Amino acid sequence: MKEHWQERLLKIEDLDERRLLRSVLLAAFTNIEDYTNSQLEAIKQRVFEESKPDHDQFNIYTSVVSVDDYDPINDFLFPMNDNDLVELPMDATVIADIVAAGGVPTLGKLYFELDHLELLEIKKTLTGRKFKGQLKTSRDLHEIEIILVPYEGYMNQIERLYELYLANDVVWRTVLHPSIHKFLEIHLETKIEFKKHEKIEEIIIDLEELDAYKQINRIPLWNIKIEPFSNQGFPMPAGDRIHYEHVLIFKDDVRELGYLIDSDSEADGIIHTRRLADRLVLTSAKDVISKWKLWMIVSPLEADLDFPNLTSNRKVESFIDNFASRTERVIRTIGEIHRQASLFADIDQLKLVDIEINSQNGAIYETYPLNFFMKDEVRVNGDKRIMKLKFTTDEITPFTRDVMSFLTSEIALYFPEYRCVGELV
Repeated sequence: MKEHWQERLLKIEDLDERRLLRSVLLAAFTNIEDYTNSQLEAIKQRVFEESKPDHDQFNIYTSVVSVDDYDPINDFLFPMNDNDLVELPMDATVIADIVAAGGVPTLGKLYFELDHLELLEIKKTLTGRKFKGQLKTSRDLHEIEIILVPYEGYMNQIERLYELYLANDVVWRTVLHPSIHKFLEIHLETKIEFKKHEKIEEIIIDLEELDAYKQINRIPLWNIKIEPFSNQGFPMPAGDRIHYEHVLIFKDDVRELGYLIDSDSEADGIIHTRRLADRLVLTSAKDVISKWKLWMIVSPLEADLDFPNLTSNRKVESFIDNFASRTERVIRTIGEIHRQASLFADIDQLKLVDIEINSQNGAIYETYPLNFFMKDEVRVNGDKRIMKLKFTTDEITPFTRDVMSFLTSEIALYFPEYRCVGELV
């Protein structure tokens, strides 16, 4: 509007009239326009804020680093497994106790930063294959044989997170953590009689042609901190006069936090959870002050976004997505699938270019399901048709097909009648 006024003013030939009109416009209409624009912007911002989904504070951020590079006092990313920080020397009685209990002793994990298809071929060669090595202790040097098996402990953590999302009434979103699928666990096949107080000091393994790909002392991280938390004050009688309300108050002046209660419903007696801005109210049969196991999801500060190898499942903020997330209606169009594939803030290297619907033919696909723990009790997986999502990229990295698996798994949540797979073209 201002530009329109200025253009019309320049067309007035009489300079005195031009000066008079400009003073009138500046004194009245310009201020009115500025005020109107500011109010419209405030309304727009308010609508945008109110349309934000409540689960934004449950975005999962992930990374993988060397043990030596991990800062234990950082308050953003934490090891998925605290045992990953245990270093040698290690007490050999730990292995002896596992053997005595009938378990399989493990000597740690190896990380292979390879493309999904390359790693899949390596895993096929591991069946029935043993590798030789040496286990050096404080008292002896033992010749050993080991086998390598895919490590599933991190995926079990993701599955537990999914269960907690459901138990806490939080909408589930697929977790993007490409590195956790690239760990192999070392299983000790040789039986060793360890002496008392013997400690393991060094493990040497000859992986033959695989030695060139292995990385040691790598640990996956996520922005979840697990710790006990006590309720403040005594529990108060609930409205039904049978149960009690336990109030857990949280305060963090710096970071936004999301909270999940990890509980055994029968043991803890939790029948309802109410989530407020700065607290959780648990309705439970317990009538005494208790400690509750909390999974705290830590939101990043601006400086945290520069963390090495950082990935996340956070979405680009947009009014359309915020509004769509508040309805359970699924828009079943090609355009909606393209929109879903381009929503994620940390994924810009893959572009969806085509979609095909085919019958199942037993082919091996380039992607794998990340939400394999979600059971479909209505549809049989073998009867589903294949929705093949074709992507292009400018550069193929060891994580490209893992990221593509994330996108296909996320889209599969909206189209459960199809088996969604991905393909690079």
